[in-house]
Amino acid sequence: MERLFESREAVGFFVGFVSLIAVLSPFYIFLPIIALLSYAIAQEVSKALKVNLYALSAPAVFFMACLHTGMGIILSAFLSLVKGYRSWKMEDFLKSFFILVYAGILPSYLYILKSSNNYQLLKILLLVWSVDITSYYVGRRIGKHPFFPELSPKKTWEGFLGGALMGVALFSFLSDFSIFKSLMYGTLLVLCAVSGDLFKSFIKRQAGIKDFSSALGQHGGFTDRFDSLLFTAPVYSAILGL
Repeated sequence: MERLFESREAVGFFVGFVSLIAVLSPFYIFLPIIALLSYAIAQEVSKALKVNLYALSAPAVFFMACLHTGMGIILSAFLSLVKGYRSWKMEDFLKSFFILVYAGILPSYLYILKSSNNYQLLKILLLVWSVDITSYYVGRRIGKHPFFPELSPKKTWEGFLGGALMGVALFSFLSDFSIFKSLMYGTLLVLCAVSGDLFKSFIKRQAGIKDFSSALGQHGGFTDRFDSLLFTAPVYSAILGL
């Protein structure tokens, strides 16, 4: 197992395999898996931001948000208030609220997409993977021009454009929308995926860390691996709602 996690490709395959199982599983398996993901992300971000959340806060917010997003936000605010009150620090209140929204509210949109049908969740998962994988390998082979070097020094414009084209093309191929809407929505979702990655990178740079954890070897932590999906799922859910 230790050797497995030394290989980037092997870890990527393993994470992808488990993700596919989760997407295609019934809700009584899917929900606990996403709750565990919510917990793991909350723990990683809490450690990076140096604030201690109550252990099950993020999963509790996740389950509440699955019932209704507004209820999840209110629970996030209440739990953050308790944390801020006990330490009497506005910083703890704001950090706690941010973490609970990020690790609790955003994952609930994975449940919303799955409630639509497995295909919609699978589609957005494939889009995120295509952007991530293509960006990595194109950037590694021909990347020369830095893309937001302060946030992510290894990313390049060539990698971004390669990933963007692949993501839009794949989404258009899988989409039930018209060609124009497929291209428009695909571009928007790709930008969301990239924004999620940059958002996570900003936190890491400010916290002075390379990865949120070493749980997934060269892929870093769960936050490093699922950042783009967390940003893309809410937007795709809104698109479907249109």
